[in-house]
Amino acid sequence: MSHFFRLSTGFLLGLGLLMVVPKASAAIYCVTNVSDLQTALSAAAASFNDDEIRLRQGIYASSQQLVYSSPNPGWAFLTGGWVQQGDNNCAVQNGNAASTVLTGSALHQVLAMYFLPNAGVSSGPRYGLQNLSIRDGYGDSATFQRGGGLQMASYTDVQVEFWLDNVIVANSSGYFGGGADFYARRGLVRIVNSQFSNNVAPTTAFAHFSAVVLAGDGPNGVLVANSTFANGQCPGQGVRGCGIAAMLGEGMRLDIINSLLFNNAISDVNIEGAAAGGFGNGAAFANYSLIGALSGNLPLSASNALVGDPRFVDAPNQDFRLRDDSPFINAGLGTVPIYGYLGYDLSGSLRTRFSALDPGAYENQTWDFIFEDGFQ
Repeated sequence: MSHFFRLSTGFLLGLGLLMVVPKASAAIYCVTNVSDLQTALSAAAASFNDDEIRLRQGIYASSQQLVYSSPNPGWAFLTGGWVQQGDNNCAVQNGNAASTVLTGSALHQVLAMYFLPNAGVSSGPRYGLQNLSIRDGYGDSATFQRGGGLQMASYTDVQVEFWLDNVIVANSSGYFGGGADFYARRGLVRIVNSQFSNNVAPTTAFAHFSAVVLAGDGPNGVLVANSTFANGQCPGQGVRGCGIAAMLGEGMRLDIINSLLFNNAISDVNIEGAAAGGFGNGAAFANYSLIGALSGNLPLSASNALVGDPRFVDAPNQDFRLRDDSPFINAGLGTVPIYGYLGYDLSGSLRTRFSALDPGAYENQTWDFIFEDGFQ
């Protein structure tokens, strides 16, 4: 069973602690093709229990959008990179997020996960993706389809959590949030050790993702750590740009930690309050992150800001590993105090090599102190 399931669940960011009572049972599905994947999504959505859908590594090219829509508060996680051994199609997990790909083939949206509870439901789920890629999603801007790659939403005043851990969202297009669209009337959006690259919002703004969190049981509304957001394109909407966006209600905060925002048109981060809708305004913070232009109506309080060229291996071709001569090696916060942090990067390599982490979604695996001293 994935570590995401409920042993003792919460997160700590030096700001607040959210704990969830464990559930007694969970189901595991192992899928090897698109048809089985949608069947598993439908079965899990009908279940009251926690569910994990394991995807054997490979390419999942669906003919239409994959959908998980549930009224039940059971948790649901899709985990990729599973490798066959003998008769077990999901025996061990490969930590490379690129080994499992969900693609819309530039024809349709890739994946949607909705929590649509009946009246009287008092607790909500955690939905998550881990160790997989979402590519080539298409949301039709003419029909206002948000999140060409991924959409996760809950419109009820019940606490939910949307988790992305070690996920790549790339080459997707949509109306606001070309890569992904998140909406939580009450909840948390958590994006850790992930990469959003070459996404587009062709008629509006926010190429990589748009996240709206109006209220929450804890202070964290949108939490981004050790992630990379690069090459976002859009025409913009007023001052709104082509990176990431957060709309925060009163008491909610955006935190960006150990992350790299690079080569996004117009602005890297757009931050807006929700006072116009009657929900008040939140606040935004960044630490040990590379962030260029800002937009929106809320300020960003930044500490230990990174500046300069990250020196990626090949940014135009979406290789966002840091070169050995990057000034950002070991330039991140030493330990990211986030519950459930996996401890390996997008390629499956260990995160902790020296006293501090590298910012972004990859940990450099070749630089060493001996080279810094000139001995080669």
